[in-house]
Amino acid sequence: MGIKGIYKELGPGKRISLSKLAADSLESANRPYRIAIDFAIWHFQTQAAQGRGDGATTAAAKHLIRLFGFPTHDAPGEGEAECALLQRHGIVDAVLSEDVDTIMFGCTKTLRNWSSEGKTSTAPTHVSLYDVEDMALGDLGLDREGMVLVALMSGGDYLPDGVPGCGVKVACEAAKAGFGKSVCRLKVSDKDGIQAWRSSLRHELQTNEKGYFRTKHKALTIPEDFPNIEVLRYYTHPIVSSESSIEAIRQTMEQKHVFHLTALREFTRENFDWDYRIGAVKFVRVLGQAMLVRDLANSQIAAQHVKRISGRRTHFSTDGTPELRLAFIPEEVVPIDLAKEVDETVNPGRTGLALNSDDEFDTPEGVPTINAPKLFDISKPDLAWVLEGLVKNSASDVFQEWQLKEQAKAVRRSPTKTKKKAGITKALKGSDMPRGSLDKYVTATKAALASNQGSSKALEPSSSLHKSLARPKATPSITLARSPSPTQPVVNQETAAVGQGESSSRGPGPSPKKKLFRARPSGSGFFEEVELDEEERNAELNTKLSRKGAAVRWSDVSIIDLTAADK
Repeated sequence: MGIKGIYKELGPGKRISLSKLAADSLESANRPYRIAIDFAIWHFQTQAAQGRGDGATTAAAKHLIRLFGFPTHDAPGEGEAECALLQRHGIVDAVLSEDVDTIMFGCTKTLRNWSSEGKTSTAPTHVSLYDVEDMALGDLGLDREGMVLVALMSGGDYLPDGVPGCGVKVACEAAKAGFGKSVCRLKVSDKDGIQAWRSSLRHELQTNEKGYFRTKHKALTIPEDFPNIEVLRYYTHPIVSSESSIEAIRQTMEQKHVFHLTALREFTRENFDWDYRIGAVKFVRVLGQAMLVRDLANSQIAAQHVKRISGRRTHFSTDGTPELRLAFIPEEVVPIDLAKEVDETVNPGRTGLALNSDDEFDTPEGVPTINAPKLFDISKPDLAWVLEGLVKNSASDVFQEWQLKEQAKAVRRSPTKTKKKAGITKALKGSDMPRGSLDKYVTATKAALASNQGSSKALEPSSSLHKSLARPKATPSITLARSPSPTQPVVNQETAAVGQGESSSRGPGPSPKKKLFRARPSGSGFFEEVELDEEERNAELNTKLSRKGAAVRWSDVSIIDLTAADK
């Protein structure tokens, strides 16, 4: 239905949340957002998608709409043309339809593709908005007159074949060239004008003289009976309500219609199998949030249903429009009489032989059933996200109370500046720790400090205790290499690095003798400890290094020769 392939030329439209449209309408017009729907097409598409055949009858569907309190209107002719008429006169704000015929009938705001937008949710939240003014469809030649020409050339509901061999792209190029506006202004009696228009279109398609098309279309032939004047009049002058009845329709649409709660409960029992008490609980749970929003929009008395406000958010499902999380009691919002509902009695049957005792099939008392679903309690508070603007207007007292609580929380969460104590400054410029913060963890006594200082002064430089405690001067590292012959002396780099003048001016220090651990010739133990001066130590080292497999160790370095075993 509609014009095949036209959406590729129009584009995807603007994706927008229905909640945002409703919030903008509440703010600007102080009323809910009104949408006109061609029920015949919507009902047909719903049944085709579900694959249930005929399903519910049209009469039952209309009855359900009236039970919800939605206004209905019977169109005298084409439903989409009537919806476009209501939108042009401001009775409704937009038309919801999967076809673009609404644009062809003069609708300036069309909604389609009502579906989910998030990846984690399947609930429909967004629609594609086709705004004729914002999208500048007139500049593209795809306004009302242009869409009529596209339907005539490429095929539409009234003339599916169109011009043989003409696609939607060529038809859109012709509409952009202005042939749509000129054809809609033709009169039925103006035969010469129709012939001149046909010749002009045929000439441009063949020659592309004015560059309206991307290329010449010599193979495209315009029939002599094109355009079909009767079909053209279906598009330009559809059968709709008269201008005199528009005001009566407006008053009917703006009236507050009654919501038939009890009748709706019986409708769901008969058509949806929501029977017994469990069906009634489902009825309350499903309608709870919608009834709360409806009551807030229609009556100030509904503010008493709002028990508290527990949060605020900006979510993608509303395009960032602020929402408040309201707590409400479902049985108060959907006041049906559960006393009239009976519990379902289930008689379980058995298949097969009962080989065991009947007592073994009974569930012990007090033992919970595994994986048993938790029943929804309609007497306990439930939560719902509602537009902040609606709550602010309809439940102002609860909203102001929540604002005061939020302001008090913000004050408690804000950091407080403490006054500086006298005599306390920060230890470092970039540190938050004041000086002396660690004093409570450390105890210092002046008496012990004085005693230690006195004992240090009592030591004389020449005493042996001072020599043993004095820290030796750092000496360069000693590099030792194996001598190539027993007669080659080992070079002491420490002696070579220090001059005579420096050694003569050196103050008192540790003994020049070094400890040497050498192998015992006999007796217990492996090494014996001796003290040698520098010359004796070098001579001992040369002697040990000249022997294969010898081991020697002194206090500075240890050398073990393991090459004797390899030779």
